[in-house]
Amino acid sequence: MARKFKIGSHTYPDILVINIACQKADYWMAFKINEVLPFNLRRTRDLEVIHPSGNIKLNYALFYYYNSDSRNSCYLIANHHPEGKLFPLQKTSGDIFLINGKVPETDRQRALNRIKKIPMVLTAYFQDPGSIKTLQDVISDLEVHLIGQISKIA
Repeated sequence: MARKFKIGSHTYPDILVINIACQKADYWMAFKINEVLPFNLRRTRDLEVIHPSGNIKLNYALFYYYNSDSRNSCYLIANHHPEGKLFPLQKTSGDIFLINGKVPETDRQRALNRIKKIPMVLTAYFQDPGSIKTLQDVISDLEVHLIGQISKIA
């Protein structure tokens, strides 16, 4: 009898995803996150992604900060484009705040609470990274995107 292998969902122990619903623009959200958290998010070139709905290239606003003390990469990515969402199942999210690296549970909760207290934020909540089907593709796109920017500077 042939053996069947079941492909399980990815687990991402070192990725924190916070969905943010806000009526303000992404640059305003980055500015406010920099005020309430010890980050220095800066606008980079838009993240270009081939959207699966029509095999078209769409650009999403991207803000980036690397924390050398904790060795975490922090991203604020706009989830909205007129032709499609970056994460289609997160319909209420205007922005996705993603931290790639180990973050202690107390710091995770503190970050979420501070983001929730920002005026004009309608809601902010943790998203299980394993529940986002395209997360691995987006992380790969982010890494290639940032390597491309660094190589242009050097």
